[in-house]
Amino acid sequence: MKTRHAQTFKAIVTLAAASALLTACGGGGGESAPVSNVPPPAPGPAAVQVGKFKDSNVAGLAFVSGAEAGITNAGGEFSCETGEPVTFSVGSVIVGQADCATLITPTQAAVDDADFDLQLANIARFLQMLDVNGDVEDGIAISEEVQQVAEGWPPVDFRTTDLQDELVTIISDAASVDGVPHTLPAAQDAVAHLEETLACAFAGAYSGSISGTNSGAAGMVIGAGGNSGFAPFGYEWQGIDAVNEFAVFGGGTGIFGFSIRVLPEIDNTNDNVAGPLAVQFVNPDRIEGTWEGGNLTLNRIGGDNGFAYRFVGRASGSDTAAYLSLNTDGVVFEGEAFDIVTGTTFQVTGELDGTAATFNATGGGSSFTGTGTLSLLADGSPYIEGSLSDGSTISMNGCRLNRGGDGMAESQ
Repeated sequence: MKTRHAQTFKAIVTLAAASALLTACGGGGGESAPVSNVPPPAPGPAAVQVGKFKDSNVAGLAFVSGAEAGITNAGGEFSCETGEPVTFSVGSVIVGQADCATLITPTQAAVDDADFDLQLANIARFLQMLDVNGDVEDGIAISEEVQQVAEGWPPVDFRTTDLQDELVTIISDAASVDGVPHTLPAAQDAVAHLEETLACAFAGAYSGSISGTNSGAAGMVIGAGGNSGFAPFGYEWQGIDAVNEFAVFGGGTGIFGFSIRVLPEIDNTNDNVAGPLAVQFVNPDRIEGTWEGGNLTLNRIGGDNGFAYRFVGRASGSDTAAYLSLNTDGVVFEGEAFDIVTGTTFQVTGELDGTAATFNATGGGSSFTGTGTLSLLADGSPYIEGSLSDGSTISMNGCRLNRGGDGMAESQ
């Protein structure tokens, strides 16, 4: 299978101006030519992108980014100007600020300093405490009543070692206007919930390339633990230089610790099959770094379409080495797969009927169908195993990507 990409790019910028011409004749003077006073065109509107704020999806959070402003919706969505910071708040309480991105979490909102870990835990505790029904497993929703009363709240010091005392009035106000108790979770519980949320947010399939001693296609899957269960920040990657018949393959456990401040990294210095690997998320959808022979760049495929679950995994066969990232609402599948052997990205759709899954994949002038069976593993996570029409096998692990409503795993 071959993929042909036509790339066309051309930028033309024309600046026009009139010059003055002075002609001197004998003792007489000359006349200057007219000069244009037309101002250059005004810059176009700033590029705007949509992102999600997650500690679960957080609804009811105010945001401001350049000319963009509003309240996050039920999916935690906000809009921001590319290249500009976005500030999040609840009433007069500033939760934090981060660069515009498709995914922002308390890890980016906390200030990168010596008190980072404390700030992070306190921001997570504050947001989870404000959830109107007290069950963060179905998302965090800050009610309109709390948003209104919060306009009169004092600023919160998220560096405090006694957040309960810092929030006495705020907790009382929230309980009063919502008519239900609001309880501040323990730091370890709040952080554990955040880690679980982020493990699925960063899980997925990634496509890209290697360069250096060898050049070619590369792919990575994060979170696919096979029949052992969902593997938070566990990864596998491959790079293939088809021209020189060279391939690298490796895997291990990535690092997600709050000491890294903002985004996860993978730093595997073991001299394994693929050699040392050191890569970092430069934003939630892109990974950059080095492998044994040079540089490695990868971009997310599959995305986040708002469905409840994300499935990540592999398709393996005699002529296939692909990584998949599919989302499902419990009825349909949508996502993508990347075949490292051919460098082809496939669009994947499918359906889920009880425990029976069906798939269709199209890309590079080829198409495949597939079937699979959904089950729950010992760790309680969903798992799909099956095959494609080209004879390759597929296995995918599921995790909760967007919390809200009935969970697919619980309904099976």
